[in-house]
Amino acid sequence: MFLFKTNIDSRFRGNDIKVWRINCMSEKKDPYSKLKKQLYFARIIYHIPNFVKLSLRLLRDRRVPFHLKLLVYGAIAYILSPYDLLPDFLVPFLGFFEDIIIAILCLIGLVKLSPPEVVEGHVKAINLENKQRYRFFR
Repeated sequence: MFLFKTNIDSRFRGNDIKVWRINCMSEKKDPYSKLKKQLYFARIIYHIPNFVKLSLRLLRDRRVPFHLKLLVYGAIAYILSPYDLLPDFLVPFLGFFEDIIIAILCLIGLVKLSPPEVVEGHVKAINLENKQRYRFFR
């Protein structure tokens, strides 16, 4: 359905001549918005293995501060320990969800708080490995 709007053109407000415009444009949402969301989530899922590789490389690198590595190791210990903030048996879904959120936040913190030149070097190395590994599929 088209919505018709009438607006007085601002250039002719003081004059006797009034110019009316009719906008015949539909005010619908972008028809590709659902597809764009799906592609965004597909891109995220595609990059999960690269993010895990980057995190493992940063954990092995000596140039990354020890307190960041300790944060990730603490998160791993928390996930493996039987004690949780939200016990898994009381609230089954939220207990597991909490563990996943803590792991993801610690890995994101490791990448964001590591020195940028170190992260950039590892990202370039991972991209080079992926290009060599999947060169036959391109």
